[in-house]
Amino acid sequence: MTLRHAPGPDSPRDALGRSVDVVDRLDGLDSITLRGIFARGIHGVLESEHHAPQDFSVDLTLWFDSRRAASSDDVAHTVDYSVVAEKIVAVIEGKSASLIERLATHIALSVLEDSRIAAVQVTLHKPHACMDVQFEDVAIRILRTRADFAAHLADYPANLTLRPEQARPAVLALGANLGNPLGTLREVVAALQSAPEFERVEVSPLARTRPVLQPGAAPQPDYYNAVVQVWSRLSAVELLNLAHHLEDTHGRERPYRWAARTLDVDVIDVEGVTSDDSRLALPHPRASARAFVLVPWSRLDPHATLEGRSVSQLAAWAQDANGIVNLWTDWLVTDPETKPEQNAPNLPSAPNLPDAPEGSPLGEPEDRDRDGFGLPSWQAALPGADARPRVVDNDTEIDIIRQDSTPSAANSLSFAQPTVPAPQWKRVGKRRH
Repeated sequence: MTLRHAPGPDSPRDALGRSVDVVDRLDGLDSITLRGIFARGIHGVLESEHHAPQDFSVDLTLWFDSRRAASSDDVAHTVDYSVVAEKIVAVIEGKSASLIERLATHIALSVLEDSRIAAVQVTLHKPHACMDVQFEDVAIRILRTRADFAAHLADYPANLTLRPEQARPAVLALGANLGNPLGTLREVVAALQSAPEFERVEVSPLARTRPVLQPGAAPQPDYYNAVVQVWSRLSAVELLNLAHHLEDTHGRERPYRWAARTLDVDVIDVEGVTSDDSRLALPHPRASARAFVLVPWSRLDPHATLEGRSVSQLAAWAQDANGIVNLWTDWLVTDPETKPEQNAPNLPSAPNLPDAPEGSPLGEPEDRDRDGFGLPSWQAALPGADARPRVVDNDTEIDIIRQDSTPSAANSLSFAQPTVPAPQWKRVGKRRH
């Protein structure tokens, strides 16, 4: 079958005014084809299709530039087709769709989360469709491009784009294990503190945690994690865009699942906002089980709740709590590596959890090159709709956001009124670690 998109009013045109075919725009790119990816899921219009999974299979071709990978022979520089296959299976086994058109589109958009992929063709087979005639197969074939993905990202539900009338709290989780994690996290805190959009910023103790890895995965350095609570009138999507911007300026890449990273900035919860959108699920569906989020958060605010449950209790119950190695309360002004570490204690159930320790106001970040940052106001530096997208959410990487009531000054690390001049940010290129 020859791939053709019906030309639209905004389609590119040649010198004679003729529409340029999508495939013509893929000239010079390479392609990878996967065939017969099998999974079972519950999808269909009929009531009889809603009670048990049925078979689906997918053939897929994706277009990208493979020259860098060919030169380096490094999997990090190419599209990992094992990750692509896992995404396809996750979509089929995930949320139900009535129509195969919708299911195929979900698969295509999931694959296009990798910004290196220029276009993808998905052929979705439903060999056991419910029909009263004998047949061999039912299949749909679609082609989606980066433009389709950009349009998808721009089409958020109204509650995610609405700005509140008054400042509300949200919780961001920070994490890093490549480059200079401590310096990176300090820079991010300083950026949030100096951004005029935030009325108040509070920071948790810093946790050093063991990485969560797939079975058999190569070892990684320990992570440094913290939780930041911010008050603003920004929409949930604006907070997400901020997280992406900070990650991009620090050279964040996603070469494969559970990869080490220079920076994670994730949204776990935004007060008053719920969402099951795959790009921004609120509250985050896995935050309640992640000790590297819950433990710092419970130290920042012992009375915080997540979906009606005590964060302190959730921290005590988290199965990966033994992965919290150390906690430092004054990490913004003191280098943790130059002082004795505070071993992470066992966490009793709330309300017996001790009050969060007092902290010091944020001092001047360590004197180091800031050439990866670019704000005066982060919003002015945000990429446009056609900028490089990223994976927003998957089953292996926690994206973080949260809400809270105003804690007292006695038991929080409050940076609403900084005691040092705000850094002078400049717009420059990314820093690569």
